[in-house]
Amino acid sequence: MKLTRSKLIETLRKLNNGETVYQARKIAGVSVRRVYQVKEAFENKGEILEIGNNVGRPLIPFENWEIEIVKEAYDRYRVSADTLERLIDRDYKRHIGHNRIHKILVYLDYAKKKSFKDIRKKKWKRYERRHSLTAVHIDWHYFRGNWVFGVEDDASRKLLAMIESKNESTDNSISEMEIALKHGPIKQCISDHGSTFTSNFVNAKSRFREYLILKGIKPILCRVRHPRSNGKIEKWFQAYNKHREAFKTTEEFLFWYNDLKPHKALKFDELETPSQAFIRKLRK
Repeated sequence: MKLTRSKLIETLRKLNNGETVYQARKIAGVSVRRVYQVKEAFENKGEILEIGNNVGRPLIPFENWEIEIVKEAYDRYRVSADTLERLIDRDYKRHIGHNRIHKILVYLDYAKKKSFKDIRKKKWKRYERRHSLTAVHIDWHYFRGNWVFGVEDDASRKLLAMIESKNESTDNSISEMEIALKHGPIKQCISDHGSTFTSNFVNAKSRFREYLILKGIKPILCRVRHPRSNGKIEKWFQAYNKHREAFKTTEEFLFWYNDLKPHKALKFDELETPSQAFIRKLRK
């Protein structure tokens, strides 16, 4: 229930008429302690407490060292305030709370002000393979005039290969799978039903599928209209859309994603990157 000035006035009127604090609190839907605060302020100052969005504790001005550290850390890692808090603790041996970091990011125009609290309604159950190279996710994605193809390891989230092209093609898909195979033998390949992976328009056979079988890789097709089945590569495409233009080359972008940026789906307490997880999860 939203607390309004009219409800506070009605609460004070109930108290003035002799009702108990517990009875009066039901009008505004607030706690007994809050009613005591309203009553004390009215009796001492003769005025009703001001309520609203911008009436809380004033913000402590940002210090120059805080702004410099947050800006430098974000330019390097390009992650959320929660992750930046841990990285700043590790790299700079200085502590800045994630709420304050977010406000600095908003001040620097690196982030947008939140209009509501982020609350996850239900616990998300994540499915992933235990070992690296057990399965990879692949897909094509269109972004601002270009097509991008990625091969992402399921267990570690490491991007094994990536290409940017003017169009999507089976040849480019195969060439990038060849690059991904340089990391080691891949057991399964998960993709959607795109024509690049399932047909070549000339005949009923799929050249890409035949290539996978020749390499000893089992092709797995996602459920139709169920993007969550290939959700890991879809999540990578979100990072691509948001951060790709901050890097001059694909090599710089891949280094940031694989070797610099900690991934929350991995050992986040240790700020583990996909490249570190890839080595850790290799089958011994």
